[in-house]
Amino acid sequence: MNIPAREIRFRAEVEHRHDGDQLLREPGDAVLVHRGRPRSLLIACPDGCGGSLSVNLDPRAGKAWRLYRKGNAISLSPSVWLDGGCESHFIVWQSRIIWCHRFEMGNQEPAYDAALEAEVLAALDAARFRSTHEIAEELNEIPWNVARAARKLVDRGLAEYPADAQRDRLRKTSMQESKPEQPRKGGFLAWMRRLLLGGT
Repeated sequence: MNIPAREIRFRAEVEHRHDGDQLLREPGDAVLVHRGRPRSLLIACPDGCGGSLSVNLDPRAGKAWRLYRKGNAISLSPSVWLDGGCESHFIVWQSRIIWCHRFEMGNQEPAYDAALEAEVLAALDAARFRSTHEIAEELNEIPWNVARAARKLVDRGLAEYPADAQRDRLRKTSMQESKPEQPRKGGFLAWMRRLLLGGT
């Protein structure tokens, strides 16, 4: 059985894909293809299958992911889910690889900054639901960080999800009384898996 990578190792920035492919040696190695703008992120498949993938970052070329860079760490949104081959499904979050539905034991999310909760709460109102991606864009923040802060706010009773259980949108509750945080089975990563895979 292959040992999956737990982090993305950023190797280089190149202008052309063929220059980047040769730099992908180990699972989780990544190379940014950049010509005037980010074009794609090449990744040696982190599950160790020996394949590589090209994640499109240019909306002009079709469905595109958003690349976030903070210091030396990179994040992608949305998650990467291969619909063929090894069918890997994972989140790239501050250079950590968070596995979905496989290899989950050993997932380790990035450090949590509780100060983000106040910023997310300030971006909400009680009249309408806002998506975590919309809030992340407004705050110039990584969507996965906003989703985690949003979950904490919901757990404390300061925000709520819509009745249809669509957990990528939320609004401020009308009564801003803080409630003690209730432990949830499996924590944030289990909640993220339910969000991505459609469970309850």
